[in-house]
Amino acid sequence: MTEQITPDLGALPWKPQRGMKMVRELNRWDVPTAGILRNWRGHYQLFRCLDGASGQYSVWAYIELTRAEARGLMALEGEELRQRQAELMVGRTLSLAVAEENAGIIHRFTGRLKQSEPEPRLDPAVGQRVQDEIEGEASALRGMPIFAC
Repeated sequence: MTEQITPDLGALPWKPQRGMKMVRELNRWDVPTAGILRNWRGHYQLFRCLDGASGQYSVWAYIELTRAEARGLMALEGEELRQRQAELMVGRTLSLAVAEENAGIIHRFTGRLKQSEPEPRLDPAVGQRVQDEIEGEASALRGMPIFAC
């Protein structure tokens, strides 16, 4: 396996990099919320919306899969599929992204999930770091003269 992907800023969360193709959509809520992607080199990625699927902002996770893991997921359905996705994501370093419904991916980071079930939770230090980064970006913008009211 190779390193995690770095999602492209502005990309759709279910197509996080140019050249990635959907192999199998595993779940949908108006848009794909979980699925298996393959890049031009033949490497597989599992993506999953962790929070905010129906809101303005959402958080997405990406993890590289072996070919066997991808095939195994494609053979599952229902509760077995959901449980296997959760197992694959806990304890491994994930590529994560914050997306805005009109702008696509607006922030990207890496981290681990503290838990995947019943509700996904980031490791607390990662969650705080991301909130600080986003607040820092917003503060920097507020400090620019062009945004002065």
